[in-house]
Amino acid sequence: MKYAKRMASISPSPTMVIMQEAQLLRQQGVDVIDLGVGEPDFPTPQSIKQAGIEAIEGDFTKYTASAGIQELRQTVADQYNRRWDTDFSAANVIISCGSKHSIYNVCMALFEEGDEVLLPTPYWVTFPEVIKMTGAVPREVVTSEANGFILRAEDVAEKISPNTRGIIVNTPSNPTGAVIPGSIIEELVGLARSKGLFLLFDEAYDYFTYSEASHVSVASFVKSSDDFFAILGSVSKTYAMTGWRIGFCVSHTELIKKISAFQSHQTGNPTSISQKAALFALQSDPEIVREMKEEYQARRDFVLSCLKELPGFSCAPPQGAFYMFPNVKKCMQGMGISTSEEFAKLLIQEARVATVPGSAFGMEGYIRISYAASMDHLREAFSRIKAAVSARLKRADAG
Repeated sequence: MKYAKRMASISPSPTMVIMQEAQLLRQQGVDVIDLGVGEPDFPTPQSIKQAGIEAIEGDFTKYTASAGIQELRQTVADQYNRRWDTDFSAANVIISCGSKHSIYNVCMALFEEGDEVLLPTPYWVTFPEVIKMTGAVPREVVTSEANGFILRAEDVAEKISPNTRGIIVNTPSNPTGAVIPGSIIEELVGLARSKGLFLLFDEAYDYFTYSEASHVSVASFVKSSDDFFAILGSVSKTYAMTGWRIGFCVSHTELIKKISAFQSHQTGNPTSISQKAALFALQSDPEIVREMKEEYQARRDFVLSCLKELPGFSCAPPQGAFYMFPNVKKCMQGMGISTSEEFAKLLIQEARVATVPGSAFGMEGYIRISYAASMDHLREAFSRIKAAVSARLKRADAG
């Protein structure tokens, strides 16, 4: 069988591979704790589920407009206008089958062969793959652990070339949990505006920030008439609705029209039932998910304390999302291990804990740990990791 050339450069999602490996081991009777998957362990709130049930019982089960139902698009616009004092309308919004779908749509609409797209590293695993699907080339902008993995405008400016078409910004960050301050967001908007770059802004974890950190959206610094940005979000993380597959894109009306036409042939429309559930979620009091945020804060603090007790581990404290991105270089060196992939395999084999190697996010010598797991599972996981790592280091020293 001869496959299209574009397939040669595409790799499966490493996070999905880890999840599937953990599931396979469980099916074989192995007690594995999965800290690799980026998915809330909370159930979808009952009132949101009920909205989906009512949509089914009300026979809201037919096709909708390809861009999504009007009231959901308007609700997204209203939410941005209320939070960030913007002037968006439903025409500035398209609903999609998750934020990953929105990212794909935007990139396919804008990037092509010969283009370069700036990509802060470490990055979410899907970003470089989608860029390559368009024929464009991802050009990394490496962020520093010493700086908390915060993207700086001057580092972006240094990477701009005649072929640079756009930049992807993700805050709060997956995998590091870094939250870019509003002052830097404003600088990045100014840079994109002055250099003619398209700014793709992923804020899927906007609700989850901790301590003194606060999320600031690109929406604070643009108008609906600006045509150099797209803001991407979803209900997946905030409302524990990952399987419902509803995301959205907010941008200039002309880009929304282009993406709507593309989506009409690609998927038809997002699921009608899920759209009704998402509408209810977005119109709900934020208190509906306050408990989740508070629990993530407690888990974050607990995991940070656990990491301090692990030999050869260090970690820049995350300010948002629900991930840790610890540096394990010293631990790897002590074990005689050269890659984070090998280290992650050791953890799943000897500690029975699934994590994701840093190489999947473009940065070797790190692993990503998700604390979207119960406190009981986190306690057991870090007990196992500590025992396995200590035993391995002891054997290495003895050898």
